[in-house]
Amino acid sequence: MRRIGYVVAAAWQGFWRNPVMSVASTLTVAVMLLLFAFFVMTDRGLQAAVGILESKVELVVYLEDDAKPTDVLELRRRIENDPAVEAVAYISKEQALERLKEIARRRPELALEDVTTNPLPNSLEVKLASAQETRRVSGMLREEVGKGVIYDLVDNPTVVDKLLTITRVLSIGGLAVLGMMLFVALFVIVNTIRIAVHARRDEIEIMKLVGATDWFVRWPFIVEGMLVGVFGAIVALAAIAAVAGPVASSLVGFLDIVPVSLGPNFIAQLAAGLIGFALLVGGAGATFSVRTHLAK
Repeated sequence: MRRIGYVVAAAWQGFWRNPVMSVASTLTVAVMLLLFAFFVMTDRGLQAAVGILESKVELVVYLEDDAKPTDVLELRRRIENDPAVEAVAYISKEQALERLKEIARRRPELALEDVTTNPLPNSLEVKLASAQETRRVSGMLREEVGKGVIYDLVDNPTVVDKLLTITRVLSIGGLAVLGMMLFVALFVIVNTIRIAVHARRDEIEIMKLVGATDWFVRWPFIVEGMLVGVFGAIVALAAIAAVAGPVASSLVGFLDIVPVSLGPNFIAQLAAGLIGFALLVGGAGATFSVRTHLAK
């Protein structure tokens, strides 16, 4: 316990011995962690949105009025056997008309009073298990158009395709920016600890002469680097808490359209991840700096 007390006290004193560099390191780590949190939240939100949109992706296959029931059943069987298809529902002309009337009751501008016949076709609604397979499945079905069973096909994978593209671009860009910020944070922490080691070089030499091990010498500086990381995480979490309310309010309209949920434990997981990442970065930077000095 005495050694632990010495390590913590020495790390605390070392942090405040050079406050300008310590604060600069803390703020650099905080900015890096803010970027990390932003990209994690953005990626999680986009992934959730993609999942919701994927669950709504459907193909509608309009059938010829004179298509034979056996041919329709065979077509349905072939579609259901495709691994990308989750379910296929047969919608009769009468069901389609009832749906249209239900919509018209909610939208008075759609006047159906003059409709005396049912112009709607029978159809198959194809729900896909994977939105990425939409183009393949729709291409396969379009080859059947005009061959006696299918007369038209409706598909609209554009929204999901764009969202998937945005997710990929943000993920790659986010990793690049985060990598650069990680390099800057490590550079600042390494130089901060290097200055602290240089200022205490005589003390370190005396400790080595009286038999102190390398790890006993290293630990105060490693804990000092971890303090920089923890303080940076606290600053980042405080900034996130300060802007969480306004950002959430501005997203209300979007969330009404696409009810994205990040999960009930997301904030706790994010906070734990930021603190753990900060400890790792601070400790790794300090370990590298001290090891370089002791190797001389």
